Amino acid sequence: MKLKEFDLWGFKLKLKDSRRFTLFNRCVCAHFERYFQPIDTDGIYRVIIKLSESDDRDNTIEESSSVLKYYKAFDFNKFYDLDKISKKKFLLNTLYDSLLELCDKFGWSKEPFSAAYEMVIKDNFINIYTHKKKNNRTRKLIAEIVCHHKSSKFDCYLQVKNKEGAEVFKKLLFTEEPDEFLFNGLLGDIKWLPNDVLVYLNKGTEIERFQL
Repeated sequence: MKLKEFDLWGFKLKLKDSRRFTLFNRCVCAHFERYFQPIDTDGIYRVIIKLSESDDRDNTIEESSSVLKYYKAFDFNKFYDLDKISKKKFLLNTLYDSLLELCDKFGWSKEPFSAAYEMVIKDNFINIYTHKKKNNRTRKLIAEIVCHHKSSKFDCYLQVKNKEGAEVFKKLLFTEEPDEFLFNGLLGDIKWLPNDVLVYLNKGTEIERFQL
């Protein structure tokens, strides 16, 4: 089993505040996951860093159903006073430092964690990626489903570029809360038809078509 998922939970926050905290930090955790090269573990595929101002379980570990939970102290007041980009840095550093501690405890290689951390920093926390990419039959046009995973929302675009890389078409397909449980089911596929007709599909069903 390979480790590939990471979460930050404010587990003592009120339900509404906890939901808001989770939605904000998912763009950071998902960004880290996207660059992280999964590693073999002793039956662990997901790590949850459980954050609170103070808890008797700080720095202790629980493990169940292939999920590892690590309790860490977190200064929420300091976090709330930061601007948006500083909040993301604070969260990334909290995640990264906690994972390095777990590397020491479990003997995991730190290199995959460091590499993912450096890439998120290099991107300046701008989490944009391509979900699908397909050329048309003449290979003169390339269509892409491009995702913008932000701290406040998730935007999904359909865009087309010519072979020189110039954008010739762009359409917002949908906007959703930045929660994978909500937006992953909305991500579809693309298919080129003759005469440069581009079709956007979801679960095999045609949703929209565009003449390019």
